[in-house]
Amino acid sequence: MPDSSPHSRRPIVLALAFAAALATLFAVLDPGSASSAPLTVTVLGQTAETPPASCPGKIVNNVEVKPCRVEGHVTGFQSIADGVARPYEAPYEGKIVAWSITLAKPSTEETETTTNEVGFFNEFLGEPSEARIGILKPVEGTNPPQYTLVRQSPLQVLNPYFGTTPIFALKRPLAILQGQVVALTVPTWAPMFAFNVSSENTWRGSRLPEHCSSKEDIQNGHPQQGVGKTKTYGCYYSNARLLYTATLVKNPKAP
Repeated sequence: MPDSSPHSRRPIVLALAFAAALATLFAVLDPGSASSAPLTVTVLGQTAETPPASCPGKIVNNVEVKPCRVEGHVTGFQSIADGVARPYEAPYEGKIVAWSITLAKPSTEETETTTNEVGFFNEFLGEPSEARIGILKPVEGTNPPQYTLVRQSPLQVLNPYFGTTPIFALKRPLAILQGQVVALTVPTWAPMFAFNVSSENTWRGSRLPEHCSSKEDIQNGHPQQGVGKTKTYGCYYSNARLLYTATLVKNPKAP
């Protein structure tokens, strides 16, 4: 988690995105007649409380008193979120029809109290800021755990949405089986990271156990983007949260 040493139309954009997600949900599953059973919908990763994403940071008398931290070059998912275990594991077979991500608004200026955080992360991790979700199948009996990527969403450029929580409806929903996991993939960087939160927030990252935390480890990391490929998730982080959700709709039972 590298750190650097920040509206009027946005509510409309979010509302339209949410409406599109709902339209996709109904269109994909096609409930059919009015007598059809109601849909079962679960928002994976949603908890009673969501911590704010860090950024922008703050400098006082040339001392960084509030760091701005992001995540990058990694695929990851929460093992525990706000005390809820396995929050991104599908409880039933269905389709992921949309996903959301809570984004901070990093600073873009050098002032007495801020640095150009966007410029720093662009240089350190690449640009633009972008992310996607992927469906992971756990490989049984592996320690540290390994996961196979079975499908993934298109990449989304995040810069236009900094400071908001956009919802991305999927034109082609992602099938998921019970027990599979929805992970967040960040090829460059994304300001959707909360740190110094309670110990009831832990996550796993697609890095080898001996390459978890240094700046070199993060900069040289490789997110999991090869469908059908398997990767080790050897890093386990505590007191931190990846801020995203995925909307899962249960496959209707055949009549």
